[in-house]
Amino acid sequence: MRAGGLVFKKTNNTYMKKIIVPTVCLAAIFLGACSKKEEQKQAMPATPAQLVQAVSKSVPAYISTLGTTASTHSVSVVPQVSGQIVEIKFNQGDMVKKGQVLAVIDKRPFEAAVKQAEGSLAQAQAQLKIDELQVKRNEKLAKDNYIDQMSYDTLVAKVEIDKGVIEAAQAALETAKINLGWCDITAPADGKAGLYNINAGNVVAAGSSVITTIEQVDDLYVDFVIPSQRLFDVQNLMKDRGGKLKIIVTYIEGDLAERSREATVDIILNKIRYETGTAVLRGKIENKDHMFWPDQPVKVVLDMEDVKDAVLVPNICVQNNNIGPYVYVATPYRDGVYTIKQLQVGKGQLYGDAMRMVTGLKPGEFVAERVSQLRLQFGPFVYRTNMQGVPYGADGKLITNPQEIQKFIMSTEPIANELRAKMMQAQAGQEKKAEAARQENAAVEEKEVIQSQDAK
Repeated sequence: MRAGGLVFKKTNNTYMKKIIVPTVCLAAIFLGACSKKEEQKQAMPATPAQLVQAVSKSVPAYISTLGTTASTHSVSVVPQVSGQIVEIKFNQGDMVKKGQVLAVIDKRPFEAAVKQAEGSLAQAQAQLKIDELQVKRNEKLAKDNYIDQMSYDTLVAKVEIDKGVIEAAQAALETAKINLGWCDITAPADGKAGLYNINAGNVVAAGSSVITTIEQVDDLYVDFVIPSQRLFDVQNLMKDRGGKLKIIVTYIEGDLAERSREATVDIILNKIRYETGTAVLRGKIENKDHMFWPDQPVKVVLDMEDVKDAVLVPNICVQNNNIGPYVYVATPYRDGVYTIKQLQVGKGQLYGDAMRMVTGLKPGEFVAERVSQLRLQFGPFVYRTNMQGVPYGADGKLITNPQEIQKFIMSTEPIANELRAKMMQAQAGQEKKAEAARQENAAVEEKEVIQSQDAK
């Protein structure tokens, strides 16, 4: 014996549950029972269906979009002096600190340049002393007119020239020391080192050869786009929230969606991307555990204002036809039987990959989560079951007794027949009206033809 989504086996005048089958299989069971060749009254109870109630709650409107992470510091390590690399002092992929020596250029030419600059400075300083003594010795002679004033002025001017030469020599020495210091190529920022672009033994050119790159990964930017039409709303919301917005950043892969983190947005770029009609926003995310990586595509959700009293149904309930999204709405009729009809709805945002906001549906209304499309062809009348096909009675409680299940299902047959009769009667009335309208139109057309012929 079959009842609802259950199969029972009669043993010693008792029914024992054998196996639970999906609700959709019930249609095949009843259809098979109705395939007898001889004409007889067919048993056609209502169709089993899983029904859920639409709920009302306040949920945030949101903008779901895509973005890309970016390093807060992305630096190319470039030598400031030319020379041969004699040592690489980091490993590819290392975390490095600001000031850490990464590579060393051959220092010998630069050490020689420092010594040369020091010698030039010493010469200039010695020359200054000689010329200062000359001025001092000739100062009294010039006062007593033993030497002419022009010769004395020349000596004084030479001292000033010597001072200028010393300053130039000091600058040259400082430059030589700076160049020598640049032979130790250091990390300009904390971060993660990239690959070797140049190995030891290569000759590098100042300002052009890239040793490696360093990416800051402990903190990342998140750049994402929103439709330009929503920018004004986002700006106003940012003002209301103290100039900052919160976003949720997750992996773009669906099976890794649990890898998410909150980020703060406080930057809106100053131009609209005309080609795509989007505005670009930038947030910042803490990334001490390195969950995200620079240049990684991510999913971004920006919560907007709350929508009060939104109507939500399981996303599986919402289907589509050539008009648009719709749901099956079930209305209680009598003794656990519901009438069911299609209702076109407005499809709103999805929450948690399970619940969908819809418009055009009232809170508390029953909608079909799963129902046999094949069985619905025999009439849009259903009774409610759970996922295992066990029915709910007229009191809204599950029926667990096998005999009661059979009894309940059979009790839906006369109700379904009654509704089918009403449906056929209504359909016949509509067809009668349509036929009367057709005949009336035909009579009018015939009359117009006769009048036209008489006029001729």
